[in-house]
Amino acid sequence: MVRWLAPLLCLVLVLTGVAAARLRRRELADQWEVRPVAITHRGDDSAPENSLAAIANAAADGADYAEIDVRLTADGTPVVFHDSRTGRLAANGHDVRVSKLTDYELAHIPMRDRGMIYHVPTLAQAIETAQRSSDHISLLLDLKTGAQAAPRLTAAVARVIERHRFADRAMLMATNDRAIRLLRTRHPGWTVGKCISPKGRPAVVWPNGVSFVVMRGTRLTPEIVRRARRDNVPIYAGVGSDYREANRCLAMGADGILGDNTYRVNKVTRSHAVYVAAGDMTGN
Repeated sequence: MVRWLAPLLCLVLVLTGVAAARLRRRELADQWEVRPVAITHRGDDSAPENSLAAIANAAADGADYAEIDVRLTADGTPVVFHDSRTGRLAANGHDVRVSKLTDYELAHIPMRDRGMIYHVPTLAQAIETAQRSSDHISLLLDLKTGAQAAPRLTAAVARVIERHRFADRAMLMATNDRAIRLLRTRHPGWTVGKCISPKGRPAVVWPNGVSFVVMRGTRLTPEIVRRARRDNVPIYAGVGSDYREANRCLAMGADGILGDNTYRVNKVTRSHAVYVAAGDMTGN
């Protein structure tokens, strides 16, 4: 997250109703562009979800973050896959729990999405793709786990992040509070947040001290935004391909959005940008 140094910029953001510490900034020729965070959901929709191509395309089109889903194989390897079972995407129709498959077995199941065949990448490959693609793109990791498996998954993910020296370019989140607590305890300097699952319309609550909250945009309300401001917690709204909903959430005070297409996510976040003269940023 960005920490601002210029008091004038903070004043501009307060006057425009935008929370300074929750936004991304970009230096232009003679001014700074300050805008909500642009997150591409499961990578850019020009490629299969959670694929290396989806991450690379999100980077090429200028996303701040590519959100990807992470779970463990039977070998204990973190892989990038949303569902607990392979059936929805397996091109050969095999419907098996990811946690029951070895790395080799999962890697050799062809997946099909958006008319393209691909193979499930590991988290290590996803990080390496982000590092090769751009020095700007970061990853938002959605850890898919319940309480029982949380220690194994969080430890395995942490090892990959540390091995690749990627902690400063990663945000991590989970719906499970035990996973959040483990990460925050073992890695207090990391950016760890709460993902509020849409299943069953759970209460919109978050543990004390989380770095951010992600929730479905259709459930965002002014009262939730006020609570997030009170707790100094950035809140990011998932909107899929509904960019009118994205505009509504940003106008309400969301600090960023998760959408399917990087170009459109960038377009809507920039429509809520604030521009500040470069001289004001430097104090000249």
